[in-house]
Amino acid sequence: MTRTRKHAYLFGTAFSVLSFGMAIDALASDKDDPAQAQSSFGCSGLEDVSELQMIEGKDGMFFRILADLRLQHAFTDQTVDNLAAMAKALEKNGTTLIYVPLPTKSQVLPELVPARASLYGFDANIAAEIYDDVVRRLEAKGVAAVDIATPMRGNNRNQFGEYAFFQADFHWTAHGAGIAAKAIAEKIKTLPAYEDVKPVGFAMQEVKPEPEYSSMRELLQKHCVTHVPTVTAHAYQAVREEAAADAGSMDIFGGGEEATIALIGTSYSDKPISNFAGYLEHWSGIPVDNYSISGGNQFGSILSYITSREFQEQRPRFMIWENPIYNNLGQYGGAPWSEIVAASLGDCGTSVDVKPVDEKSVAGDLSSLKLGQDDVLLADIGSDVSRNVTFTFTGADGTVRTRSMERGDRLRATGRYFLSLGGIPADAFGKVSVSFDAPVGETTALSVCKTKTGEQS
Repeated sequence: MTRTRKHAYLFGTAFSVLSFGMAIDALASDKDDPAQAQSSFGCSGLEDVSELQMIEGKDGMFFRILADLRLQHAFTDQTVDNLAAMAKALEKNGTTLIYVPLPTKSQVLPELVPARASLYGFDANIAAEIYDDVVRRLEAKGVAAVDIATPMRGNNRNQFGEYAFFQADFHWTAHGAGIAAKAIAEKIKTLPAYEDVKPVGFAMQEVKPEPEYSSMRELLQKHCVTHVPTVTAHAYQAVREEAAADAGSMDIFGGGEEATIALIGTSYSDKPISNFAGYLEHWSGIPVDNYSISGGNQFGSILSYITSREFQEQRPRFMIWENPIYNNLGQYGGAPWSEIVAASLGDCGTSVDVKPVDEKSVAGDLSSLKLGQDDVLLADIGSDVSRNVTFTFTGADGTVRTRSMERGDRLRATGRYFLSLGGIPADAFGKVSVSFDAPVGETTALSVCKTKTGEQS
């Protein structure tokens, strides 16, 4: 599909680029076209649903107003810098990061967006330019980012008439996931880390899709008279054809094992019916370990995996991080990024002697260490049973400061917490006690990690 480019300034809010005249034109268009103004499914009040405001487009395609039609995405320069620091830290230990901003429905299927969407600030050309701008900025900072929106737009419907996204749900179909995976694989094959990879064959075989529950469709149906499209489509699984020969000669980690991809993502990567991981294997020829988490939001899967012992002990050749473009990676400030970068680098060679205080706590002395704002404390209970930890710092003057961290129920419990010391005054680093929500043991440890790739332990 050919897209006409417009030169536009990307203001802080999408509504800055719209005129009142455009809104009037959209209303007139809807009135002039009764088929467009009237729902094909007898739906009413969708734009006023408190749980999830929606709008009906063409050919039974429904869009979320807030997530799918917005033009403002909080992808700041600081976020780009954080991703660049993460990529550099991972590369230092042999893992290449590939970041995949996942486009919205409207960025892939603008021809199905109703004219009325302009009332909410939607403009297809600006939406496409904003997505492209994110990819360009990441690439300029040395992050391997993949534009999957363009190929998905160019091939947004398969031979069965299935679109790249489900009509009554916001997730992508197997067709959409497959197109995206092919673009990512093409990017991977251009990277230095792929040069000595011996591909493995993965064939895609059609399987009967499992029933797919969709909270969006369920909510949608309550406001429609006839049945809206079901969340089903042709589904496929990846079947390995052959093992890689002479894997030891191609392994850069010295473990004699074949290259692997760690897939970190959201529900888009976690849904079996779409099988994004399988398509990545098919198009890249590299086995994929899928660590995606549904409902983990922007950081759930990455924190669960990157803080794990599994990651530290056997790092993948490639890490693909999929995140919808509307996810705000600056929402929680610098705390998650300090964890991500420190865990990516894994430079935690300075140990702190600790002694048990009670069943669930240990204590240590930090006063002899030269700690700075860029340092991170790693508290490791020694097993995967803990979800909560509290650090209590007591300064030389007796001032007490506490910091707590929690892994929600949707995250993996790794028992490893990376606490940034940023924002804590230097005179606070006297005594420290670390309290977990589970019993400590002989393997419970406290150490200092670096976040700067040029520093040495």
